[in-house]
Amino acid sequence: MIKADFKRKIQDNDLNLGEYQIELDFITDAPYVMGCCFDGGVWKVYKTRERLGHYIIKEYKNESDAFHCLYELVLEQHRRTISIET
Repeated sequence: MIKADFKRKIQDNDLNLGEYQIELDFITDAPYVMGCCFDGGVWKVYKTRERLGHYIIKEYKNESDAFHCLYELVLEQHRRTISIET
């Protein structure tokens, strides 16, 4: 899945991420972000916490692999958010 497919899938499934936002253009240190971007010749999947900036979860040479990884993280957060709300 490439970036455009990921965006479409997120919109179509209307996933609840709680406090988290998704960033796909650059790495940010803003609180509660999950993201993926091309940086330094590789695709980096990352997360941030409330404080202390970002951390890289995994780096990929392939865009599709990176967005599959990010989608799994998003689904995990969705499941966690839904279970808290019920």
